[in-house]
Amino acid sequence: MKPTTLMLAMATAMALALPGLALAHDHSDHGAPAAATSSAAPASAYYKGLRGDYHAAQARWWKGNTHTHTWWSDGDSPPENVAAWYREHGYQFLVLSDHNRMQQDSIARGTLALSYSQWYPIEDDARRDALETYRKHFGQDWVQTRTSDKGVTEVRLKTLDEFRHFFEAPGEFAFISGEEITDSYQSNPFHMNAVNVHEIIQPRNGATSAQVIQNNLNAVLDQGARSGRDVLAHINHPNFRYGITVEDILPLRYATGEGFFELYNGHHGVENYGDAHRMGLEKMWDVILAKRIAEGDGALMYGIANDDAHSYTRWEVGANANPGRGWVMVRANRLTPDSIVGAMKEGDFYATTGVTLATLESADNQVSLEIEAEPGVEYTVEFIGTRRGTDLRGRPARDLPADLQGRASMRYSDAIGVVLDTQHGTTARYTAKGDELYVRARITSTKPHPNPFKAGDTQMAWTQPLLVTARR
Repeated sequence: MKPTTLMLAMATAMALALPGLALAHDHSDHGAPAAATSSAAPASAYYKGLRGDYHAAQARWWKGNTHTHTWWSDGDSPPENVAAWYREHGYQFLVLSDHNRMQQDSIARGTLALSYSQWYPIEDDARRDALETYRKHFGQDWVQTRTSDKGVTEVRLKTLDEFRHFFEAPGEFAFISGEEITDSYQSNPFHMNAVNVHEIIQPRNGATSAQVIQNNLNAVLDQGARSGRDVLAHINHPNFRYGITVEDILPLRYATGEGFFELYNGHHGVENYGDAHRMGLEKMWDVILAKRIAEGDGALMYGIANDDAHSYTRWEVGANANPGRGWVMVRANRLTPDSIVGAMKEGDFYATTGVTLATLESADNQVSLEIEAEPGVEYTVEFIGTRRGTDLRGRPARDLPADLQGRASMRYSDAIGVVLDTQHGTTARYTAKGDELYVRARITSTKPHPNPFKAGDTQMAWTQPLLVTARR
């Protein structure tokens, strides 16, 4: 069989990922390990030669996605195809977040535990196309199939531990384990991603909508505390079927670094921008921030952009949930799960649908940034916040249609989440006056998104909120 370019790339990644191969190469070219000589190089230099430079001298930006789906739940492609797409498109980390599943079904003593859940039926054209790509890129010897009693081709799903060596390499690409905890309350969807967990977390349910979210959040945080790992949980697509309201999120108990939600989700059915009767996710973010700071304990909620990709074989705006629509850029020293998640818990990241920042500083009541400009593209930076003393009361919506599907948050003042300043160009700075509760930046470009959430969208980015110190 003639190797493809992707197969050669995977072979290279395998060599990088296997310590034995790297060690053999190092010995043949350079003799005994440096540590065995009297003029030994520093240990860091030895390990850099052995495994690659996975520790940056200074923190750098890493591109990643924490929400996507595969054949392990309702994605249209096997996890290897999905991971290949992200690696080939410049991502450095990825969470495969299937519904109430992790890619880790048991394999004992080198044999397969052939439960039905590990065999995926190929029953439609999208799955057949994905299988063709799977075989083309990974080879007949890797793809295991069988025929069911009904004559349907089935493919054995490989676990993350089986296929991760194809892709991972120090400083280049890393998987972060996770799942989408898929819960509900009174038929409304309540989904939350658990990131950097190592065991499945089953939906915890609850007696109220807020309790459902809290119970699942607690389960993620508890697992992190038990394991000693940095974990995070983010509330997914609140406007999906309009299942989650602001009032469900406001009572949650979390500290800064524990509260995350998707302010942008690339799935075409999640209503990021709201409708005539329900607020969009940015407004929801501002209400949560303002009320938590002014009326609560001041804990910040961080905003994430994600793909929530399900479709890798069919591409159409408004019809398919495709990859590449939204992601996060995380500033960390290492490309490791704990380092990436730890930086996100510190708020050292921004959300984007295509705009890239060269610098971002947010401290001491000031936010400053510089954009990596593209030729012919114009940029507008809006600094957004809510001023102290703003009316934060929610009022019941009394004009909702009788046949309105889903739920609706209360109505809040237009003075929550206002534009404090607008600047044009590739650099921007805002110094808080002290009467703001918080400030965040929204960057809008004139460059059309190549495969947007909604037709007409341009590429954007959002920084995390800065808690403003009040004037004395």
